[in-house]
Amino acid sequence: MAARPAFRVHRLAAAAAAGLLAVGGLSSAVPVSPALPSGTASGAVRVDQQEGRRGTGVESVLTAAESPDLRADQEAAAAQHQAEAQHRAEAQAEAQRQAEAQQQADAQQAQPAPEAQPMPAPQPAAVFIPVVGAGGQAAVDACAGPVRFTPVTVSVSIAEHDLCGGWDRMGWIQPDTVVSVQGYGTFTAVQRMVVPQGAKEGVLGGFLGGYPPIFLQTCIPGTSEMLLIALR
Repeated sequence: MAARPAFRVHRLAAAAAAGLLAVGGLSSAVPVSPALPSGTASGAVRVDQQEGRRGTGVESVLTAAESPDLRADQEAAAAQHQAEAQHRAEAQAEAQRQAEAQQQADAQQAQPAPEAQPMPAPQPAAVFIPVVGAGGQAAVDACAGPVRFTPVTVSVSIAEHDLCGGWDRMGWIQPDTVVSVQGYGTFTAVQRMVVPQGAKEGVLGGFLGGYPPIFLQTCIPGTSEMLLIALR
């Protein structure tokens, strides 16, 4: 009969020792009294540790929730900074292009435009020159058409004022153009010469081959010069 109580004490001691080991394994900072029941001591320690772990878990969740927003804000700020820098660079490039274009325009305006001779009306490859009469300055001023200008004696002069149609009729004629002069025959233009108005007939000797047998004469519009065309 005495053996059974001893067995129970032995089991109680073993349970107490097991409870002490379990508490020591969970936390060495919590003092455990050997006099307390193993269930009570173990339960109190578990509650404290679980509460601690719950707090740590909440903080971790909050930190993880805040991290994507922070990264998104940083990326958005970086993208905005890059866009602003690109916009400034494009604005500077555009301003530079405009400045260069303005400089080119100013340079072109500073250069004097070359004086362009008035272009006569286009004519066929071969031209017919009518002769409406002969005479001096009065015959030319009559503006009736080309006339034989008789004051010139070293060669046959066929003259007409530019304003009366002489420039459009004669101004386009170049060397090698075939010219048919009414009452005088068909010739080939060989050379053009520009002389001052009122020049003496001696300038005709400046043509290649000397005085031509016949030549055309008209003023150049807007100038004080005459165009002479030698025919041979």
